[in-house]
Amino acid sequence: AEIQNDVGDERGDEEKNAPITIEDSAPAIPEWRDSTDEDVNFDGIRMELFEDMSERRESLNEREARLNTREALVKATEKEIDQKYQELRQLRSEIEKLLEKQTGEEQKRLASLVKIYEGMKPADAARIFNTLDLDVLVSVMSEMSERKLSAILADMNPERARTITIILAQQAQLPE
Repeated sequence: AEIQNDVGDERGDEEKNAPITIEDSAPAIPEWRDSTDEDVNFDGIRMELFEDMSERRESLNEREARLNTREALVKATEKEIDQKYQELRQLRSEIEKLLEKQTGEEQKRLASLVKIYEGMKPADAARIFNTLDLDVLVSVMSEMSERKLSAILADMNPERARTITIILAQQAQLPE
């Protein structure tokens, strides 16, 4: 702002008529810009924003690709597990059938042994029973008729007969 110096003072005429300049110490008020103004320069910000968005899109695409790969692996693994499960079920079924068959055959062999020992003289059967493994002996004796078994037990070694009697009695008391 310029103010004309009309006041008389000790300065000369030139100085009297020279404009006085007053420095404005207040900050300059920015010019108002409307959102429709064309000359607002956001090109740099827009470019940064587009670059950030582009990087983010690439990152999301990579993540999506990794997730798709994982999903495919999980599905393949699930399919393989289901296949293994079916194979195990089939094997279990086969094993159960084989066990039933084996149990049936063991029952036949045991029945055959029972017939053999029941047909023997009690003293001969007792002599063999004194040397048999306890598990086999218990299996055979538990299937024999009480009448035949009593005669064989009477001819057996007393200690062995006592042991067998205890085992047979415990076997009769096992779980209900």
